[in-house]
Amino acid sequence: MKRLPWFVAAVLVTAMAVTVALVRESAGGRASTMSHGPAGWLATRLYLEARGVRTAVLGRPLQRFAAEHGGGTLVLTFPWRTVPSHEINEALEEHLAHGGDLVVAYSGEDSGAEQQLLGLDWKLLEPAPLAPWSWRRFVRRQWELAAAVPELAPRRVLVWAPRWLPLAPRGAEVLATAPGGRPAAAIFRRLRGRVAVLPADAFANSRLEQAGNADLLELLMRRLQKSWTFDEYHHGLVAAGGSDPTLAAAGRITGLLVVQLGLLYALALAALARRQGPPWREPPPLTGSAASFLYGLGVLHHGLGHHSEAARLLLRRVRELDPRLELPPALAGEAAGAGGGAAAFLALAREVARRRAGLPAADRGSGSPADRPGPVQGDQGDQGDRR
Repeated sequence: MKRLPWFVAAVLVTAMAVTVALVRESAGGRASTMSHGPAGWLATRLYLEARGVRTAVLGRPLQRFAAEHGGGTLVLTFPWRTVPSHEINEALEEHLAHGGDLVVAYSGEDSGAEQQLLGLDWKLLEPAPLAPWSWRRFVRRQWELAAAVPELAPRRVLVWAPRWLPLAPRGAEVLATAPGGRPAAAIFRRLRGRVAVLPADAFANSRLEQAGNADLLELLMRRLQKSWTFDEYHHGLVAAGGSDPTLAAAGRITGLLVVQLGLLYALALAALARRQGPPWREPPPLTGSAASFLYGLGVLHHGLGHHSEAARLLLRRVRELDPRLELPPALAGEAAGAGGGAAAFLALAREVARRRAGLPAADRGSGSPADRPGPVQGDQGDQGDRR
């Protein structure tokens, strides 16, 4: 019980360390241009900068993007960490109406955020299996996207297989197709701008070393405008002064929740560290010999005044143990008179012991009940017992 608080503390510290390690490993989130992980887009942003493309990272909501930038290429990479606002489609339509281009890098997961953008239609390719032994094979599937334009041929684009695919609208230019011939990457016109849809994994840090993936990035760089802005607001990046009241309120609520959880952990540790109820004491083991047990038993009977019963029982047990032992009838009278106290009983016991040992009887005086002639009531009762 004393080790339990230390065990709980060790578990909490280990959980915090693992959480911090996971957060550091996934800093910036998947498909984020701030992430160094295999699924991040940091290499894509650095590659574009090296190729002369002006890049920027957006840490504000998209509602004022069109008014502040008035064009360029806006890049949305999924999955997002935050829930988008209801006005995001209006902001994207305004950006396209100003002649801007839009890149939608979809994750292909069952995410409501990306499947509600611009009213695009989506198709579920394969439902997730319920069997645990099939899950690993399902999530580790890879696709080789076949080139659909001469700029990519004969290269192939390697990506993780998504579960959902956007349906390219009529008149779209298909850049690459999935196994089965379905469009996986395409460009189509919307209002005064262009929209490019492609798997987010195509430009991940771990994919750009593939020749087909790098060629697809080069193709988009040539087709779209030369100023690219990456939306990091929905990946958790908030610029100074760019937070909206809803996000600020959510941050305060999250802070209060963390404080309450810390208080609960502290109270749990305090409760576990304090002993509940009286301390448990193990009973001491009984040690000793039969003499101590018999002595205790004798003290008990002595306190209850069982001297007369003990004297009669002593004579009965001696006769049963040694039938040839001759005891005078007067001893039965002494047994009956042992109710006077412990001294009479001890005198009787010593006399029986002497006779069993073959020693002569002790001289206890003429006043002793053993010298009185004739049987007594106790002796008759004892003879009745023998009969």
